[in-house]
Amino acid sequence: MHTRQSGAAHVPIMFFLILLVLFLGTLGFAYVTLTKNGELMQDRDDAIAQAKELTNRALLVEHYIEDLGLVVGKPGEYKGRANRDYDGATLTSPGMMNPAEIKQVMENACSAAGVSVSTSLENVFNSMVTRINQLQDRVTSAEGELAKAIADKNAVDDKFRTATTDATARAREFTQNLDQARAEFEQFRSSQAGTIANLRQNLIDKDNELLQNNETAAATEKGLRGEISLLQNQNSALVSREELRKPADVSDGKIIAARDGVRTAFIGLGKKDLLQPGTMFRIRNPRSDAVKGYAEVIRVEEERAEVKLSGIADPVGDWVRKGDLLYNDLYTPGMSRTIYLMGRFSAPYNKDALSTLLTRLGNKVVTKMAPGVDTVVLGNDPINEDGDGFASIEDSDEYKNAVQWRVEFAPLLKIRDLIAPSK
Repeated sequence: MHTRQSGAAHVPIMFFLILLVLFLGTLGFAYVTLTKNGELMQDRDDAIAQAKELTNRALLVEHYIEDLGLVVGKPGEYKGRANRDYDGATLTSPGMMNPAEIKQVMENACSAAGVSVSTSLENVFNSMVTRINQLQDRVTSAEGELAKAIADKNAVDDKFRTATTDATARAREFTQNLDQARAEFEQFRSSQAGTIANLRQNLIDKDNELLQNNETAAATEKGLRGEISLLQNQNSALVSREELRKPADVSDGKIIAARDGVRTAFIGLGKKDLLQPGTMFRIRNPRSDAVKGYAEVIRVEEERAEVKLSGIADPVGDWVRKGDLLYNDLYTPGMSRTIYLMGRFSAPYNKDALSTLLTRLGNKVVTKMAPGVDTVVLGNDPINEDGDGFASIEDSDEYKNAVQWRVEFAPLLKIRDLIAPSK
Protein backbone atom coordinates (compact mmCIF):
# COMPACT_ATOMS: atom_id res chain seq x y z
CA MET A 1 0.00 0.00 0.00
CA HIS A 2 2.81 2.29 0.76
CA THR A 3 4.24 1.49 -2.59
CA ARG A 4 1.04 2.57 -4.46
CA GLN A 5 0.94 5.91 -2.76
CA SER A 6 4.50 6.64 -3.77
CA GLY A 7 3.76 5.85 -7.44
CA ALA A 8 0.65 8.00 -7.42
CA ALA A 9 2.65 10.98 -6.18
CA HIS A 10 4.89 10.85 -9.27
CA VAL A 11 2.03 11.47 -11.74
CA PRO A 12 1.40 15.17 -10.86
CA ILE A 13 5.12 15.85 -10.90
CA MET A 14 5.51 14.43 -14.42
CA PHE A 15 2.50 16.39 -15.60
CA PHE A 16 3.99 19.55 -14.11
CA LEU A 17 7.30 18.91 -15.87
CA ILE A 18 5.54 18.42 -19.19
CA LEU A 19 3.63 21.69 -18.74
CA LEU A 20 6.88 23.41 -17.78
CA VAL A 21 8.59 22.15 -20.95
CA LEU A 22 5.65 23.26 -23.10
CA PHE A 23 5.70 26.70 -21.46
CA LEU A 24 9.42 27.10 -22.02
CA GLY A 25 9.01 25.99 -25.65
CA THR A 26 6.23 28.54 -26.13
CA LEU A 27 8.45 31.27 -24.68
CA GLY A 28 11.31 30.25 -26.99
CA PHE A 29 9.06 30.21 -30.05
CA ALA A 30 7.66 33.62 -29.14
CA TYR A 31 11.19 35.02 -28.70
CA VAL A 32 12.34 33.61 -32.05
CA THR A 33 9.21 34.93 -33.78
CA LEU A 34 9.71 38.42 -32.34
CA THR A 35 13.37 38.37 -33.34
CA LYS A 36 12.54 37.36 -36.92
CA ASN A 37 9.78 39.99 -37.12
CA GLY A 38 12.29 42.63 -36.04
CA GLU A 39 14.78 41.48 -38.65
CA LEU A 40 12.07 41.46 -41.33
CA MET A 41 11.04 45.03 -40.42
CA GLN A 42 14.68 46.12 -40.61
CA ASP A 43 15.03 44.40 -44.00
CA ARG A 44 11.86 46.12 -45.18
CA ASP A 45 13.18 49.54 -44.13
CA ASP A 46 16.52 48.83 -45.84
CA ALA A 47 14.71 47.69 -49.01
CA ILE A 48 12.58 50.86 -49.02
CA ALA A 49 15.70 53.02 -48.64
CA GLN A 50 17.49 51.12 -51.38
CA ALA A 51 14.45 51.36 -53.68
CA LYS A 52 14.29 55.12 -53.11
CA GLU A 53 18.00 55.46 -53.84
CA LEU A 54 17.66 53.36 -57.02
CA THR A 55 14.64 55.44 -58.11
CA ASN A 56 16.58 58.68 -57.63
CA ARG A 57 19.59 57.27 -59.46
CA ALA A 58 17.37 56.07 -62.33
CA LEU A 59 15.79 59.55 -62.54
CA LEU A 60 19.26 61.14 -62.52
CA VAL A 61 20.39 58.78 -65.32
CA GLU A 62 17.24 59.57 -67.33
CA HIS A 63 17.81 63.33 -66.96
CA TYR A 64 21.49 62.89 -67.87
CA ILE A 65 20.55 60.94 -71.04
CA GLU A 66 17.89 63.51 -71.99
CA ASP A 67 20.21 66.52 -71.47
CA LEU A 68 23.07 64.82 -73.30
CA GLY A 69 20.72 63.96 -76.18
CA LEU A 70 19.64 67.61 -76.44
CA VAL A 71 23.29 68.66 -76.64
CA VAL A 72 24.28 66.06 -79.29
CA GLY A 73 21.02 66.30 -81.25
CA LYS A 74 21.24 62.78 -82.74
CA PRO A 75 18.06 60.91 -81.67
CA GLY A 76 18.07 57.14 -81.88
CA GLU A 77 17.64 54.05 -79.75
CA TYR A 78 19.90 51.90 -77.59
CA LYS A 79 19.25 48.14 -77.52
CA GLY A 80 22.12 47.28 -75.22
CA ARG A 81 25.22 45.23 -75.83
CA ALA A 82 25.01 42.30 -78.20
CA ASN A 83 26.34 39.75 -75.69
CA ARG A 84 23.88 40.61 -72.87
CA ASP A 85 20.30 39.51 -72.23
CA TYR A 86 18.27 42.25 -70.50
CA ASP A 87 15.10 40.16 -70.04
CA GLY A 88 13.05 42.54 -72.19
CA ALA A 89 14.14 45.71 -70.38
CA THR A 90 14.21 48.86 -72.57
CA LEU A 91 15.20 52.52 -72.28
CA THR A 92 12.57 55.08 -73.31
CA SER A 93 14.26 58.39 -72.39
CA PRO A 94 13.51 61.23 -74.88
CA GLY A 95 17.25 61.93 -75.26
CA MET A 96 18.17 58.32 -76.13
CA MET A 97 20.94 57.98 -78.77
CA ASN A 98 22.57 55.14 -80.71
CA PRO A 99 26.31 55.10 -79.85
CA ALA A 100 27.09 53.29 -83.13
CA GLU A 101 25.37 56.02 -85.19
CA ILE A 102 27.20 58.77 -83.28
CA LYS A 103 30.52 56.99 -83.83
CA GLN A 104 29.69 56.61 -87.56
CA VAL A 105 28.86 60.34 -87.79
CA MET A 106 32.24 61.15 -86.17
CA GLU A 107 34.09 58.80 -88.55
CA ASN A 108 32.26 60.20 -91.60
CA ALA A 109 33.07 63.76 -90.51
CA CYS A 110 36.76 62.86 -90.05
CA SER A 111 36.88 61.17 -93.45
CA ALA A 112 35.11 64.09 -95.16
CA ALA A 113 37.51 66.55 -93.51
CA GLY A 114 40.51 64.47 -94.52
CA VAL A 115 41.76 63.88 -90.96
CA SER A 116 42.52 60.71 -89.03
CA VAL A 117 39.58 59.02 -87.31
CA SER A 118 39.57 59.95 -83.60
CA THR A 119 37.89 58.26 -80.63
CA SER A 120 36.36 61.23 -78.80
CA LEU A 121 34.46 64.44 -79.58
CA GLU A 122 37.34 66.55 -78.28
CA ASN A 123 39.87 64.76 -80.50
CA VAL A 124 37.54 65.04 -83.54
CA PHE A 125 36.99 68.77 -82.99
CA ASN A 126 40.70 69.36 -82.37
CA SER A 127 41.57 67.49 -85.60
CA MET A 128 39.01 69.48 -87.60
CA VAL A 129 40.13 72.81 -86.08
CA THR A 130 43.72 71.91 -86.96
CA ARG A 131 42.61 70.99 -90.50
CA ILE A 132 40.69 74.28 -90.86
CA ASN A 133 43.68 76.25 -89.61
CA GLN A 134 45.90 74.45 -92.11
CA LEU A 135 43.47 75.24 -94.93
CA GLN A 136 43.29 78.87 -93.82
CA ASP A 137 47.08 79.03 -93.80
CA ARG A 138 47.11 77.55 -97.30
CA VAL A 139 44.51 80.08 -98.48
CA THR A 140 46.52 82.95 -96.98
CA SER A 141 49.68 81.61 -98.57
CA ALA A 142 47.90 81.09 -101.90
CA GLU A 143 46.52 84.62 -101.79
CA GLY A 144 50.02 85.94 -101.12
CA GLU A 145 51.43 83.88 -103.96
CA LEU A 146 48.59 85.07 -106.22
CA ALA A 147 49.27 88.71 -105.41
CA LYS A 148 52.96 88.13 -106.03
CA ALA A 149 52.18 86.35 -109.31
CA ILE A 150 49.92 89.23 -110.43
CA ALA A 151 52.65 91.72 -109.57
CA ASP A 152 55.20 89.65 -111.46
CA LYS A 153 52.81 89.39 -114.41
CA ASN A 154 52.29 93.14 -114.47
CA ALA A 155 56.04 93.68 -114.38
CA VAL A 156 56.51 91.16 -117.19
CA ASP A 157 53.73 92.87 -119.18
CA ASP A 158 55.46 96.23 -118.73
CA LYS A 159 58.75 94.76 -119.87
CA PHE A 160 57.01 93.08 -122.78
CA ARG A 161 55.39 96.33 -123.89
CA THR A 162 58.71 98.14 -123.58
CA ALA A 163 60.45 95.39 -125.50
CA THR A 164 57.71 95.43 -128.14
CA THR A 165 58.06 99.18 -128.57
CA ASP A 166 61.84 98.90 -128.79
CA ALA A 167 61.59 96.01 -131.23
CA THR A 168 59.13 97.94 -133.39
CA ALA A 169 61.38 100.97 -133.41
CA ARG A 170 64.38 98.83 -134.19
CA ALA A 171 62.50 96.99 -136.91
CA ARG A 172 61.42 100.28 -138.46
CA GLU A 173 64.97 101.59 -138.23
CA PHE A 174 66.32 98.36 -139.66
CA THR A 175 63.82 98.58 -142.52
CA GLN A 176 64.84 102.11 -143.26
CA ASN A 177 68.52 101.18 -143.17
CA LEU A 178 67.87 98.19 -145.38
CA ASP A 179 65.97 100.30 -147.89
CA GLN A 180 68.74 102.84 -147.82
CA ALA A 181 71.39 100.12 -148.27
CA ARG A 182 69.46 98.69 -151.19
CA ALA A 183 69.19 102.14 -152.73
CA GLU A 184 72.91 102.65 -152.27
CA PHE A 185 73.57 99.19 -153.68
CA GLU A 186 71.47 99.93 -156.72
CA GLN A 187 73.02 103.34 -156.97
CA PHE A 188 76.63 102.49 -156.46
CA ARG A 189 76.52 98.74 -157.20
CA SER A 190 78.68 98.17 -154.19
CA SER A 191 78.60 94.91 -152.27
CA GLN A 192 80.56 96.22 -149.28
CA ALA A 193 77.52 97.55 -147.40
CA GLY A 194 75.63 94.28 -147.92
CA THR A 195 78.58 92.25 -146.70
CA ILE A 196 78.91 94.35 -143.56
CA ALA A 197 75.18 94.04 -142.88
CA ASN A 198 75.37 90.26 -143.28
CA LEU A 199 78.36 90.08 -140.95
CA ARG A 200 76.54 92.12 -138.33
CA GLN A 201 73.46 89.92 -138.58
CA ASN A 202 75.63 86.81 -138.31
CA LEU A 203 77.26 88.25 -135.21
CA ILE A 204 73.84 88.87 -133.64
CA ASP A 205 72.72 85.36 -134.54
CA LYS A 206 75.90 83.90 -133.06
CA ASP A 207 75.42 85.87 -129.86
CA ASN A 208 71.84 84.64 -129.59
CA GLU A 209 72.92 81.09 -130.37
CA LEU A 210 75.68 81.28 -127.75
CA LEU A 211 73.23 82.59 -125.14
CA GLN A 212 70.76 79.83 -125.96
CA ASN A 213 73.51 77.20 -125.80
CA ASN A 214 74.62 78.52 -122.41
CA GLU A 215 71.05 78.32 -121.07
CA THR A 216 70.62 74.82 -122.48
CA ALA A 217 73.95 73.71 -120.99
CA ALA A 218 73.02 75.16 -117.58
CA ALA A 219 69.64 73.35 -117.64
CA THR A 220 71.33 70.13 -118.73
CA GLU A 221 73.95 70.44 -115.98
CA LYS A 222 71.23 71.04 -113.38
CA GLY A 223 69.31 67.99 -114.55
CA LEU A 224 72.44 65.84 -114.54
CA ARG A 225 73.35 66.98 -111.04
CA GLY A 226 69.84 66.06 -109.88
CA GLU A 227 70.11 62.65 -111.50
CA ILE A 228 73.55 62.10 -109.94
CA SER A 229 72.20 63.04 -106.49
CA LEU A 230 69.20 60.74 -106.96
CA LEU A 231 71.43 57.89 -108.12
CA GLN A 232 73.73 58.40 -105.14
CA ASN A 233 70.76 58.27 -102.75
CA GLN A 234 69.41 55.20 -104.51
CA ASN A 235 72.81 53.53 -104.35
CA SER A 236 73.14 54.23 -100.62
CA ALA A 237 69.62 52.93 -100.01
CA LEU A 238 70.31 49.81 -102.11
CA VAL A 239 73.53 49.09 -100.21
CA SER A 240 71.73 49.38 -96.87
CA ARG A 241 68.81 47.34 -98.12
CA GLU A 242 71.01 44.57 -99.51
CA GLU A 243 72.51 44.18 -96.05
CA LEU A 244 68.98 43.58 -94.69
CA ARG A 245 67.80 41.36 -97.53
CA LYS A 246 68.33 37.62 -97.26
CA PRO A 247 67.02 34.63 -99.26
CA ALA A 248 63.57 33.42 -98.25
CA ASP A 249 64.97 30.07 -97.02
CA VAL A 250 67.58 31.65 -94.70
CA SER A 251 66.42 31.72 -91.08
CA ASP A 252 66.99 34.48 -88.53
CA GLY A 253 67.93 32.04 -85.76
CA LYS A 254 67.02 28.74 -84.16
CA ILE A 255 65.66 27.10 -81.01
CA ILE A 256 68.51 26.15 -78.67
CA ALA A 257 66.49 24.63 -75.82
CA ALA A 258 62.92 23.29 -75.59
CA ARG A 259 60.95 20.55 -73.81
CA ASP A 260 57.79 18.73 -74.85
CA GLY A 261 54.67 20.33 -73.43
CA VAL A 262 56.51 23.33 -71.93
CA ARG A 263 55.20 26.64 -73.26
CA THR A 264 58.55 28.44 -73.09
CA ALA A 265 61.88 27.84 -74.83
CA PHE A 266 65.21 29.56 -75.53
CA ILE A 267 66.57 30.86 -78.84
CA GLY A 268 70.12 31.71 -79.93
CA LEU A 269 69.50 35.47 -80.34
CA GLY A 270 70.01 38.19 -77.74
CA LYS A 271 70.90 41.81 -77.03
CA LYS A 272 73.99 41.48 -79.24
CA ASP A 273 71.61 40.91 -82.18
CA LEU A 274 69.46 44.00 -81.31
CA LEU A 275 66.57 41.68 -80.40
CA GLN A 276 63.62 43.39 -78.67
CA PRO A 277 60.96 41.90 -76.35
CA GLY A 278 57.70 41.34 -78.20
CA THR A 279 59.35 40.22 -81.47
CA MET A 280 57.29 37.39 -83.04
CA PHE A 281 58.91 34.57 -85.02
CA ARG A 282 57.43 31.83 -87.19
CA ILE A 283 58.77 28.40 -86.20
CA ARG A 284 59.59 25.84 -88.91
CA ASN A 285 61.09 22.38 -88.93
CA PRO A 286 64.41 22.40 -90.84
CA ARG A 287 62.97 19.75 -93.19
CA SER A 288 59.61 21.45 -93.84
CA ASP A 289 58.30 24.80 -95.09
CA ALA A 290 55.14 24.60 -92.98
CA VAL A 291 54.78 26.88 -89.95
CA LYS A 292 54.59 24.66 -86.89
CA GLY A 293 53.98 27.48 -84.38
CA TYR A 294 54.96 30.93 -83.13
CA ALA A 295 57.56 32.20 -80.64
CA GLU A 296 57.20 35.59 -78.93
CA VAL A 297 60.26 37.05 -77.18
CA ILE A 298 59.48 37.70 -73.51
CA ARG A 299 62.97 38.11 -72.01
CA VAL A 300 66.26 39.06 -73.68
CA GLU A 301 69.72 38.21 -72.39
CA GLU A 302 73.09 39.06 -73.95
CA GLU A 303 73.55 35.80 -75.92
CA ARG A 304 70.07 34.25 -75.83
CA ALA A 305 66.42 35.05 -75.23
CA GLU A 306 63.42 33.32 -73.67
CA VAL A 307 60.31 32.95 -75.87
CA LYS A 308 56.68 32.05 -75.25
CA LEU A 309 55.34 29.37 -77.61
CA SER A 310 51.85 29.55 -79.11
CA GLY A 311 49.77 28.34 -82.04
CA ILE A 312 51.46 24.90 -82.14
CA ALA A 313 49.99 23.07 -85.15
CA ASP A 314 50.64 19.54 -83.80
CA PRO A 315 51.24 19.71 -80.04
CA VAL A 316 51.22 15.91 -79.71
CA GLY A 317 53.26 14.68 -82.65
CA ASP A 318 55.48 17.66 -83.47
CA TRP A 319 56.23 19.88 -80.46
CA VAL A 320 58.90 22.60 -80.71
CA ARG A 321 62.37 21.03 -80.60
CA LYS A 322 65.97 22.14 -80.37
CA GLY A 323 67.20 23.05 -83.85
CA ASP A 324 63.86 24.35 -85.18
CA LEU A 325 64.35 27.47 -87.33
CA LEU A 326 63.00 31.00 -86.71
CA TYR A 327 61.75 33.43 -89.40
CA ASN A 328 60.58 37.07 -89.27
CA ASP A 329 60.20 39.23 -92.41
CA LEU A 330 60.66 42.43 -90.40
CA TYR A 331 63.74 41.45 -88.39
CA THR A 332 67.39 40.94 -89.35
CA PRO A 333 69.88 40.06 -86.57
CA GLY A 334 72.09 43.00 -85.63
CA MET A 335 70.28 45.55 -87.85
CA SER A 336 67.43 48.06 -87.59
CA ARG A 337 65.00 48.78 -90.45
CA THR A 338 63.57 52.09 -91.63
CA ILE A 339 59.89 51.43 -92.38
CA TYR A 340 57.20 53.52 -94.10
CA LEU A 341 53.47 52.76 -93.80
CA MET A 342 51.81 53.25 -97.21
CA GLY A 343 48.05 53.21 -97.81
CA ARG A 344 45.05 53.03 -95.51
CA PHE A 345 45.16 51.15 -92.20
CA SER A 346 42.25 50.32 -89.93
CA ALA A 347 41.83 48.88 -86.42
CA PRO A 348 43.37 46.95 -84.82
CA TYR A 349 46.30 47.91 -87.05
CA ASN A 350 45.79 51.64 -87.58
CA LYS A 351 48.92 53.68 -88.32
CA ASP A 352 49.54 54.86 -84.75
CA ALA A 353 49.18 51.39 -83.21
CA LEU A 354 51.20 49.75 -86.00
CA SER A 355 53.97 52.38 -85.69
CA THR A 356 54.14 51.73 -81.95
CA LEU A 357 54.40 47.95 -82.49
CA LEU A 358 57.10 48.24 -85.18
CA THR A 359 59.11 50.78 -83.15
CA ARG A 360 58.92 48.56 -80.08
CA LEU A 361 60.50 45.79 -82.17
CA GLY A 362 63.57 47.98 -82.82
CA ASN A 363 62.55 49.51 -86.16
CA LYS A 364 62.39 53.18 -87.20
CA VAL A 365 59.03 54.26 -88.64
CA VAL A 366 59.08 57.39 -90.84
CA THR A 367 56.16 59.51 -92.05
CA LYS A 368 57.47 60.31 -95.54
CA MET A 369 58.50 58.13 -98.48
CA ALA A 370 62.09 59.13 -99.26
CA PRO A 371 65.47 57.56 -100.13
CA GLY A 372 66.71 55.57 -97.15
CA VAL A 373 63.46 53.67 -96.52
CA ASP A 374 64.23 49.94 -96.32
CA THR A 375 60.76 48.42 -96.13
CA VAL A 376 57.27 49.58 -97.12
CA VAL A 377 54.34 48.01 -95.26
CA LEU A 378 51.40 48.06 -97.67
CA GLY A 379 47.91 48.66 -96.29
CA ASN A 380 44.59 48.96 -98.13
CA ASP A 381 43.85 51.31 -101.04
CA PRO A 382 43.39 54.93 -99.80
CA ILE A 383 40.18 56.95 -100.17
CA ASN A 384 40.12 58.98 -103.40
CA GLU A 385 40.06 62.79 -103.48
CA ASP A 386 36.28 62.91 -103.96
CA GLY A 387 35.77 60.74 -100.87
CA ASP A 388 33.30 58.44 -102.65
CA GLY A 389 35.56 55.48 -103.36
CA PHE A 390 39.09 54.15 -103.24
CA ALA A 391 42.15 54.97 -105.35
CA SER A 392 44.62 52.25 -106.37
CA ILE A 393 47.69 52.44 -104.14
CA GLU A 394 49.84 51.34 -107.09
CA ASP A 395 48.90 54.54 -108.98
CA SER A 396 50.29 56.81 -106.25
CA ASP A 397 53.57 58.69 -106.62
CA GLU A 398 54.77 57.16 -103.34
CA TYR A 399 54.38 53.63 -104.68
CA LYS A 400 56.08 54.51 -107.98
CA ASN A 401 59.01 56.10 -106.13
CA ALA A 402 59.33 53.03 -103.90
CA VAL A 403 59.43 50.78 -106.99
CA GLN A 404 62.03 53.04 -108.62
CA TRP A 405 64.16 52.97 -105.45
CA ARG A 406 63.75 49.17 -105.25
CA VAL A 407 62.32 49.25 -101.74
CA GLU A 408 61.25 45.97 -100.16
CA PHE A 409 57.44 45.61 -99.93
CA ALA A 410 55.73 43.79 -97.05
CA PRO A 411 51.90 43.57 -97.40
CA LEU A 412 50.19 43.80 -94.01
CA LEU A 413 48.12 40.68 -94.72
CA LYS A 414 51.32 38.60 -94.99
CA ILE A 415 53.11 39.90 -91.88
CA ARG A 416 50.36 40.63 -89.41
CA ASP A 417 50.91 37.27 -87.70
CA LEU A 418 54.41 38.55 -86.81
CA ILE A 419 53.14 41.69 -85.06
CA ALA A 420 49.96 40.30 -83.49
CA PRO A 421 49.71 39.72 -79.72
CA SER A 422 50.43 36.24 -78.40
CA LYS A 423 48.06 33.55 -79.51
